[in-house]
Amino acid sequence: MFESILMSHVLTKQQIQFVASMTEEALYQYFIQQSVEHKQVWGLRDNDGFVQLGTEGQVCLPVWPHEELAMQCAMDEWEGCEAVAIPVQLWASQWLSNMNKKGAWLTICPREYDDCLVCEPLDVQRDTLSAMPVANDQIH
Repeated sequence: MFESILMSHVLTKQQIQFVASMTEEALYQYFIQQSVEHKQVWGLRDNDGFVQLGTEGQVCLPVWPHEELAMQCAMDEWEGCEAVAIPVQLWASQWLSNMNKKGAWLTICPREYDDCLVCEPLDVQRDTLSAMPVANDQIH
């Protein structure tokens, strides 16, 4: 389903539009697949740290599988933010566990504030780890 997007690290406008039109389930699967394939997750950061959505009672970290998708959101209150890559190994082994401990959630490829796919960190951790190749498979 995502073969045409897998061909290139840099997304075309057509590919970006395709991602924007995905259902939540397809977007979630795409995020996991692309994060593992390209070995990184993207967030937006300013001088104060990584940007967040939500209220004091429920904080969400917005993340994207591609730099271009993250940079599309670097406007309005996030103008001037830079897209920062988080290595998927570190993301899966530390970030998601720490987010869970702090009661934070994440939102995948937010388009607008009220149109967000919000996910629990441990669900994303489980699916990311299960999609990652086993170290022994890389040796053979």
